[in-house]
Amino acid sequence: MSDRRDALVEAFKAGNFLETVHACSRADRDKHENLSLELAALHNEGLLDVVAGFEKLKNKSASGPDFFLTRNIFEKALPHLNAPVSPVMSCVLQLFREAGQDMMAGAIIEGFVGFCAKDPSRPREALKEIEANPGAFVDLLTAALSAGSRLDNPQYLAEAIRFSEDNNIEFRRRAVYAVGRLSWPEGAIVTDAAFAALETSAATETDDQILGGIVKSAFALWQRDKVQEGRIVALIASAVAKGDEYTLHAASEIFGLYTNELPNSISDALLPHLVRVKPTNKGTLDMIDYGISHLLKTSNAEKAIRFLEDFLLAHPDTLTLNTFDSAAGEIHGSPPLLNKVLTRWFIRGDRVLCDGINGIASAHHGNNVTFEIDPAELEPLDAAHILFVAHKALGYLFFQPVSAASVLISLMRHALDDETLNELGALLFDPLLLNFTGSAREYVERQSGLESGKVKETMDRALKTIHDYLDVLGSVGSLPALHPGEAQREAQHRNFSRTMAESWKNAEAQSVLLNLLPKSILLYGRKSIDYVYGPGGQSQRMETDLKSHGTSIEFPRMEQIDPYGLDYMLRVFRTQRLRT
Repeated sequence: MSDRRDALVEAFKAGNFLETVHACSRADRDKHENLSLELAALHNEGLLDVVAGFEKLKNKSASGPDFFLTRNIFEKALPHLNAPVSPVMSCVLQLFREAGQDMMAGAIIEGFVGFCAKDPSRPREALKEIEANPGAFVDLLTAALSAGSRLDNPQYLAEAIRFSEDNNIEFRRRAVYAVGRLSWPEGAIVTDAAFAALETSAATETDDQILGGIVKSAFALWQRDKVQEGRIVALIASAVAKGDEYTLHAASEIFGLYTNELPNSISDALLPHLVRVKPTNKGTLDMIDYGISHLLKTSNAEKAIRFLEDFLLAHPDTLTLNTFDSAAGEIHGSPPLLNKVLTRWFIRGDRVLCDGINGIASAHHGNNVTFEIDPAELEPLDAAHILFVAHKALGYLFFQPVSAASVLISLMRHALDDETLNELGALLFDPLLLNFTGSAREYVERQSGLESGKVKETMDRALKTIHDYLDVLGSVGSLPALHPGEAQREAQHRNFSRTMAESWKNAEAQSVLLNLLPKSILLYGRKSIDYVYGPGGQSQRMETDLKSHGTSIEFPRMEQIDPYGLDYMLRVFRTQRLRT
């Protein structure tokens, strides 16, 4: 016997078997398969009881063996063990439940499936144990049926159907799910009995978990037999219409994880019901977000946009477009899509939709997002609708002045008469250029050189107006009576410094990086000096030149002169609605 085999046998006798298995696995990280086979051989030779040893593994001790690493050894050994079925079932369920809510909790079940599939008597015995003691073993029903189907598909399909009609709801829940997990011979088509069983359950069941299992199994059958697409679509639609949270999550997983292969018929059956997902179910919403972000890349982008609209409008007080951050990123990355969404959502005027556009424009700091109006979405193309979009752009994009200016200039190109063009020019001057004489004016000046005709004339007129305004303002000179006194300035500086210090502390408390790195405060100097110690204890002097850095924020001019008037105007722009 090798040294490792001796150590494992002795450890089992001494009561420190799991610790030794863990130590062996760490010493031979790349060859876990060898350790698992060695344990199975020792068990089959009667030198130790692997099942009894691993049943003691706990997922709680920080100083004990790593739970998942050690359990993985057992998972790989399971298919090679010669052991009674009942103790194996108890051990597998113990290790499954000990894993808690971890994503790897169910990995042990596949090892059990492999164990049962090695001997035709094992799935039969497992089913007998489950029927005799469902309270203890019902969680292994799906695994036992799946393992049996690898050996005899018709027999275990019949067993799954029998369990799906049982009086025990726990049997029915797992049997319905198992129908989609059965193995089929190579080249075989799904028999009518499998579809009929799911259809019967969909018609008679009201339990949410069963309906969710029907959705998953129906989709699994479609993946195997796409000829039955119409039947599958009807089955999924029937189950999702009756189901609640569990069923909707099952539908969201199909939509989010398999979007690449979903036909339009299935996605069309899912999307109308996914609007019913509760805003608190973040995991379900994340799945939907993945699916929507993929649809936006395809020819079905229109379908994705309509779903986003319907979902946000169904929950305007609890959700924002930020909930679907992947979809929002996809919209931002496609200028034609972004322009379509902006034009359509501003025309609709709903707060939650317009806030979504604002979120896209403001989320990318340092990069001004510019927009173009999509004329296909601006229907009818008249003065009322053009000015309405202009007001929405100012109301929601005011603090992204370059973005707001780009919308106004784009609208000018679609103005049908001089009066509408002049009104857009007036809005470009006031409130936009009047409040932001830096970035917005620079952008308009650059764009003016690219425009022609009446649009350029309107832009130049707005630029001349703001230039004349600033000249007149500068000619007045300094009026001491309008300046705050020294005490007022000091009070304001102290308040600003205190506010910034508190803001910095809050940001630092939430920063992973700043909490890990040491902090130094330099009161004065042009460089910092540190000493870095190498492996030999030798110190090396490191000098770092200090560089200045900063940022600037442009505040609206009227925020200081007439804050209430500015706020009222923006609120009016945001709340305006078109008469229908």
